[in-house]
Amino acid sequence: MEGNGAQSVSVWMASASVPSFGPLAEDPNADVCVVGAGIAGMTTAYLLARQGRSVVVLDDGPIAGGQTQRTTAHLSNAIDDRYFEIERLHGEGGARLAAESHTAAIDRIEAIVREEPIDCDFERLDGYLFLPPGGDPEVLDRELAATHRAGLAGVERLPRAARALRHGALPALSRPGAVPPAQIPRRTRPGHRARRGPDLHRDPRRGH
Repeated sequence: MEGNGAQSVSVWMASASVPSFGPLAEDPNADVCVVGAGIAGMTTAYLLARQGRSVVVLDDGPIAGGQTQRTTAHLSNAIDDRYFEIERLHGEGGARLAAESHTAAIDRIEAIVREEPIDCDFERLDGYLFLPPGGDPEVLDRELAATHRAGLAGVERLPRAARALRHGALPALSRPGAVPPAQIPRRTRPGHRARRGPDLHRDPRRGH
């Protein structure tokens, strides 16, 4: 990622207050060093710290920078490339693994929000995969069959799903409760003391 001006500016970038850390002043000792302070790196560090490991996180930019700061905070176990394409490339086992890992990630985020507890308006909502105008309905049929083979049995095909768009009602796949939008945490609830997290440092050896 080359600077914040390379792409669009999200609402989080414009409004969130993010702590900053200077370069390492000494060589710290830790059980694990995580490189990257985005959502993946910070989640990894958090889970390791929960298991009693000492963790140092290194990044050459801000915490939650890069693609993380441009997220829509929309979590989904739907895949842009479609499950039937994952299945074609990696077999039914690969598609099932993709479905399980995406679903487990959402469940983990929900559990963290509940356990900490974090006031972030996490909510599970039904999700819908629509055909574009003029799209081939066979795509939905193939995706439905592939999602069921991948273990997502709750997905169903809706002949016509109304939506508040100019194109009106279109065929769609429905994922009940599978698409929760989660906002970046605004604050912890009153009376909650956050656990001590991993140490965060900017590594001058990795760039600016």
